[in-house]
Amino acid sequence: MARAAQKPDEDVVFSPVLLPNPGHANGWPLALMVSSQTEARHNRATWAPTHLISIRAPDTKLLSMIDLPDDRHLQLIFGDTMDPEERDAARPQAIAEAFAFIDGLPADARLLVHCLRGIGRSTALTLGILARYMDPDSAAAALHALRPDAKPNRHVVGLCDAALGLKGKLAKQALRFPAKVWKPAKG
Repeated sequence: MARAAQKPDEDVVFSPVLLPNPGHANGWPLALMVSSQTEARHNRATWAPTHLISIRAPDTKLLSMIDLPDDRHLQLIFGDTMDPEERDAARPQAIAEAFAFIDGLPADARLLVHCLRGIGRSTALTLGILARYMDPDSAAAALHALRPDAKPNRHVVGLCDAALGLKGKLAKQALRFPAKVWKPAKG
């Protein structure tokens, strides 16, 4: 997919912004970003996302988050554990809910995905979202452009990989994080 021409200044933070996406039911062009809960709260007026995915651990609350109607704010509740046997580990249903939410986004949606630190769970889910519309290597490069300090939660990436039928290809890309400089995967 080709990158779109530069968007107006208010959309620059939602890169990578791609051309209208024929793979999405509404042509959503993947205007998204990933952040920590604190960054989301502090920048909510400037960023002004139209849609939000919040990931939080059980028994925690979102603190004065972006005020959006329930149909524009998906809350996923699971911890940052990489052990699928842990009580608060992510489950396949959470990935299915996230993908269903993505399927309903309008073409002009500006999606913000966040977790507590914006490093593990949110980057893992974002990698899965990107991999729905591009190959795993391109998805990883796009995630690195969005969040160079990403350390995608391997369990969540594994769930996305399985949901997308990628047979470990996405999980392999997650092992390349964190990376100061992104280099294309070796053939």
